[in-house]
Amino acid sequence: MSVKIFLSTVSDEFRRYRDLLRSDLTRHNVEVKVQEDFKDLGGETLDKLDVYIAYCDAVVHLVGDMTGAYPGERGLSAFLAKYPDLAAKLPPLGAALNDGVGVSYTQWEAWLALYHGKLLFIARAAETTEREPTYRPTDDSRGAQESHLACLRAVKRYPGCTFTSTDSLAKYVLSGAILDLLVQAYAEEVGRDRDAAEGFINEMAKKVAGDRNLDFEGKKRAVHNAIDIYEREIFGGQTQTNIDVIVDEALARARSLVDVGKSGLAQATLRSAAEAMRREEKECRERFVAGITVLYNRERDIALATYDGEAAANAIVSLADATHGANTVMVAQALNSEAETLYEYGRYRASNVHLVALIAVRRKLLDVASSNEERGQANNNLGVALVGLGERESGTARLEEAVLAYHAALEERSRERAPLDWAMTLTNLGLALSTLGERESGTARLEEAIAAYRAALEEHRRERVPLQWATTQNNLGGALFKLGERESGTPRLEEAVLAYRAALEEQSRERVPLDWAMTQNNLGNTLRVLGERESGTARLEEAVLAFRAVLEEYTREQVPLAWAGTQNNLGLALSTLGERESGTARLEEAIAAYRAALVSTGVEY
Repeated sequence: MSVKIFLSTVSDEFRRYRDLLRSDLTRHNVEVKVQEDFKDLGGETLDKLDVYIAYCDAVVHLVGDMTGAYPGERGLSAFLAKYPDLAAKLPPLGAALNDGVGVSYTQWEAWLALYHGKLLFIARAAETTEREPTYRPTDDSRGAQESHLACLRAVKRYPGCTFTSTDSLAKYVLSGAILDLLVQAYAEEVGRDRDAAEGFINEMAKKVAGDRNLDFEGKKRAVHNAIDIYEREIFGGQTQTNIDVIVDEALARARSLVDVGKSGLAQATLRSAAEAMRREEKECRERFVAGITVLYNRERDIALATYDGEAAANAIVSLADATHGANTVMVAQALNSEAETLYEYGRYRASNVHLVALIAVRRKLLDVASSNEERGQANNNLGVALVGLGERESGTARLEEAVLAYHAALEERSRERAPLDWAMTLTNLGLALSTLGERESGTARLEEAIAAYRAALEEHRRERVPLQWATTQNNLGGALFKLGERESGTPRLEEAVLAYRAALEEQSRERVPLDWAMTQNNLGNTLRVLGERESGTARLEEAVLAFRAVLEEYTREQVPLAWAGTQNNLGLALSTLGERESGTARLEEAIAAYRAALVSTGVEY
């Protein structure tokens, strides 16, 4: 699929906005055109705009105070003769033309999108929006634009946003159906390169595009993850199992349905076959278990590939129930095994759909828990799953639910009954509260997180569990740092430094090299912020040393993103030092660090 987008603007008013938006949207399979592309070709511009818009996918229409140029009477008359039904299809436009109201080329671009049934995105500039030096509106041009918007409103087309900057405009354009087009084009391109069926690609791309919690990079990862599952489990999976003809027919039928974009029917086919196999359980238990395992696992994989985490969890739970029946211990073991796999994939492959499935499985485990210990563990694990997904979402609902889950776990995991489990849950609670605190303007959540970590340290004692003690100290340092950033003084930051240094007493480089590097990096950031608030340079010098130490362990080859982040932190510390020194050596070093970070992340400079 090749996507064609037309940017409809008055260059004298929004040239910079248009050019930046064009750069953001253009890819090798996405073509972006503007009016000037056709003016230079000779002939009547209106005809050339009409031809392109008729075959494009979407028009982005920016409305300000200037109308731009108008077509000549001769060209306009010829164009209207070409479309005698124009007034009938677009009555407000027809009425304006009958009244002798002029329609500029830019205004025509919006009407042509509607006439040809194309996606039309209208964005209006705020009064405070910065314009081009050539911006020369008149009272007449402003009135014409207001009349143009009124005509569009008459056909129920309204501005989707009022933009104030290039960033706000880009955020609007890349958050709706334009983004959906880009995801569809990307999915088709990747699927074509990897021989995935067109029907599967179309269905999967629509569902991925509909996840508003993901940006474009996240949607691309989701596409890759889905196609990985398709290649490995659906296209490359068994269809001839020698288990039973019901299984083989269902697998073959399900694959054909997935390939034509009917994953719901594919899942229904597999579930129907699985239910048929369940009826045969008493006759052939071994064959039954083997068959339903293949069928439910395939249902799970299709659900994950088509971005349906709840359906995947239903398949997992159904398999556990069908296999183990009323044996809740075995059901819990099977669900915990699946939950661990979902967590690892969701965490390390950045797959949100796996975390959605994980949360549903963790809820089922809470339902089957029968003792204080099991309920405490189930609530704690549910909290971990909710935080994993909540950290990636813009809202706070998952994190709020995680806090409730951890409090429920603490009611079952009392300090007297299970002190180490109690301390671990408090540490997890601190992480959830700290993450919530980052997103809120107040400090109450951060204060609660600090209290939770300090309570945990009463049982996570250094002599008892040294590495857990160090991890909790590092987490405490993180919460103190976040709180210290919001306060004008330095006491919280000083406490954070002490916590990080305490953690490093157990997190030696030889013992846990990556944990050591992470804590060193956290220490460096805290020292850097302290140094920015103090007149001397000692703290900044210490920060530079900490970051350079981290870079000995965070190599570009092993952990490129962490290495780039540390290079950026080093650049910040060096830059601040350079501002306080008369020479330029520190600033030169800062530039080198920033450039190293940009190269590692693939950004050109």
